[in-house]
Amino acid sequence: METLDQRLSDAIELRDRLSSEASRIQGRKEAAELALGAVRAEIKSKNLDPDDLDSTISRLEEAYGKAVETFEAEVSSAETSLMPYMENPDEV
Repeated sequence: METLDQRLSDAIELRDRLSSEASRIQGRKEAAELALGAVRAEIKSKNLDPDDLDSTISRLEEAYGKAVETFEAEVSSAETSLMPYMENPDEV
């Protein structure tokens, strides 16, 4: 059976380890909060709302999709316009 002195020593050791771990966790939390603040500031500097990024991303994806469709249609139209002047139109 452990002596009271040993139990006290074990409890003090555990307390010290937990205190160290709590300090380390606090430091990580503070670093994460600083990083989050920097990211939010960068987002705001681009005139975007950091709390509404999902809808901004959706709007940008939709605009990108429309731009690609427009580009494809214009390339197809250019190809059609050039067909009469091409030597081997089947190779395109």
